[in-house]
Amino acid sequence: MNDESMPAEADRNRTALIFTINACMFIFGIVLFLMGTLLPTLQISNAHAGSLGSVPLIGILIATVLVGPVLDMHGAKRMLILALLLIAGSIALIPSLRSYRELEICCLAYGFGGGVLNTATNVLIADLNVESRTKALNVLGFFFSAGAVLGPLLMSIGGGDVSAALVLRILAGLTAGVLVPVAVFRFPPPLRAGIELRALFSVLNQPAVWLFGVLLIFESGSENCMFVWSGKVVAEALHVTPAQGSLALVGLGAALGVGRLAAVLWLRLFGNYGTIYLSISLVLTGIVIALAGRSLTTMIVSMAVIGLGISAVFPTILGIAGDRFSRETGTVFGAIIALGLLGGATGPVLGGYAASHEPLSVLWIPGISAVAIGILAAIDSRQHA
Repeated sequence: MNDESMPAEADRNRTALIFTINACMFIFGIVLFLMGTLLPTLQISNAHAGSLGSVPLIGILIATVLVGPVLDMHGAKRMLILALLLIAGSIALIPSLRSYRELEICCLAYGFGGGVLNTATNVLIADLNVESRTKALNVLGFFFSAGAVLGPLLMSIGGGDVSAALVLRILAGLTAGVLVPVAVFRFPPPLRAGIELRALFSVLNQPAVWLFGVLLIFESGSENCMFVWSGKVVAEALHVTPAQGSLALVGLGAALGVGRLAAVLWLRLFGNYGTIYLSISLVLTGIVIALAGRSLTTMIVSMAVIGLGISAVFPTILGIAGDRFSRETGTVFGAIIALGLLGGATGPVLGGYAASHEPLSVLWIPGISAVAIGILAAIDSRQHA
């Protein structure tokens, strides 16, 4: 092999590795929305359904807290293999389970695997794209959105005639398929191999880390609130059927994926902070549209505009954090994503309190979050101008 062919081969390997990492994020999208797809098919009580819905999130949170330092000290490959094995095995087992306790264990296992995938893929993409972290992280977010819609889409094929067991086995097979290139490809070495854990954790003393964490609390709270409540809010505000109201969620989800691709252009035109300011402006515009017009079409448009607004904020904040702490991305990403998950769990609850007064009051959650994100981003940009 001559010297000129070596860079070309390295570029091909890097491209294949990046595609594989994005495929892992696609699997995380499946994981995060799997319970919402699965619950309607389970013959369990409402109390058990509510408890079961939180089990994967507990697994995701545990993994997110634990995995960051491991990535910095030992690398990502083994963690990704473990995560994919947990997810594929757990999902494949679910159709054959006979007890609620067994179902809880499987859901906790695939949630833990999903938490590993989420943190590891964000860290790897940030480390492999030093010159364009925020753009690459937004593309990664698009793959998450694509994975999120796959489960519901498969369940809806043939008017819902496809069995849940078949869907689960298809998803398990896809996960196992991603495992192959993860096992084959060479991954980057850990950035902080051999460092003491105490020294690695010292980065968490930086105030900027916690500022990024608070930003993700507001953003995740806003996102999850809208994911849970947008369809129901539209149905109740307009007195239309749940099926018609769900069109608002479709618009929100579709705009989320489109916005993460569009963010590649926004980042080029406006930079990191300009993209955040544009995003929160879109969220506030969508809220105004929803309050001004009370037709189904207007509501769907408003939710799509809000979806465009929230789409780029999370990946862009991660990109800024990766630029700021480029040698401890695993530890920093693990900490701030964990805080984001806490915000994500709180957002729908706050939305429920708001909805108890008036359906459209739920829009206060993304509105207040957008303003808070704008203020905090402005503070950070001035401190690091």
